[in-house]
Amino acid sequence: MVKKLKEICEFIDGELFGDGEIEIIGVSGIKEAREHEITFVANSKYIREIAHTQAAAIIVGPDITYAGKPLIRVASPYFAFVKVLEIFAWRKRKTEYGIHETAIIGQNVQIGEMVSIQAHTYIADNVQIGDGVTISPFVYIGDDTKIGDEVLIYPHVTIREEVEIGDRVIVHCGAIIGSDGFGFATVSDRHHKIPQIGTVILEEDVEIGANTTVDRATMTNGATIIKRGTKIDNLVQIAHNVVIGEDCTITAQAGIAGSSELKDRVTVAGQSGIVGHITIGEDSVVLAKSGVTKDIPAGSYVSGFPAEPHTHELRLQASLRKMPAMLNEFARLQQRVATLEAKLRQTYEKSTDS
Repeated sequence: MVKKLKEICEFIDGELFGDGEIEIIGVSGIKEAREHEITFVANSKYIREIAHTQAAAIIVGPDITYAGKPLIRVASPYFAFVKVLEIFAWRKRKTEYGIHETAIIGQNVQIGEMVSIQAHTYIADNVQIGDGVTISPFVYIGDDTKIGDEVLIYPHVTIREEVEIGDRVIVHCGAIIGSDGFGFATVSDRHHKIPQIGTVILEEDVEIGANTTVDRATMTNGATIIKRGTKIDNLVQIAHNVVIGEDCTITAQAGIAGSSELKDRVTVAGQSGIVGHITIGEDSVVLAKSGVTKDIPAGSYVSGFPAEPHTHELRLQASLRKMPAMLNEFARLQQRVATLEAKLRQTYEKSTDS
């Protein structure tokens, strides 16, 4: 794909300085950019790279005035760069609409316009697929599932029965939506499976990372819900009946146990664990490798195991680092006390003998 610089400027609503007829064929970081590519500078530490980049043009913020190369000035260069990436996204170039001859389509399947159903996909009965959907090879979609408009499903995704997926959702390779929740009743030391007959609802603009699993709810009318705009990284486990609010971010290898609720705009960093049946308040941040074991109020910033306010955890960590020296000092004081006690005992014994 080739775009003129002035076309890109118009698309991102920027202010152009320099030759708008320059042709742009790709997008790269400022250090990696080559001739005929566009890059961006989002913060001051990369300003010095402007003089050295091979990029044909640069997207900059309102405070940069360097004119050695064509510039597009915008209020938010990073967001503008994201929009330019969308222009050159490979999937926009390679999508072929229609149903591949090897795809298996069940009965009473409703398929919208401009849909791409690719090789070796299996779509079960009574599935509804909206407009502009791309379903990559080797995808499984179970009975009675509903998929909204402009959804992108990458290869080897499994979407179980009766799942609801909103508009513009992206599901990456190997993800499983609607797997059974981990529920067993233990009787006489034997584990008896509890049927998981609820569903999963992914609202619009949700993104699910590769090899992430989202378990279905237990009861008929129950649902594991991931609300609008939430982004979930690779290798995340979302258990049954979890509710995740709008615009949350969940990072790789995090796990959320059953029936917990994350309110809007919660951030959960990598390798964190959240126990079941608790609530994390809106705008909270759970730092990496934390273990959350109780409710967290809105606006919290926690770390550690069990998770505590981050400032408290930092004090604990600082104290732990001092522990070897403190133990040595304690041992020295113990020895000193023992010596003083021995001297006092000797003095006392001499006084009683006399």
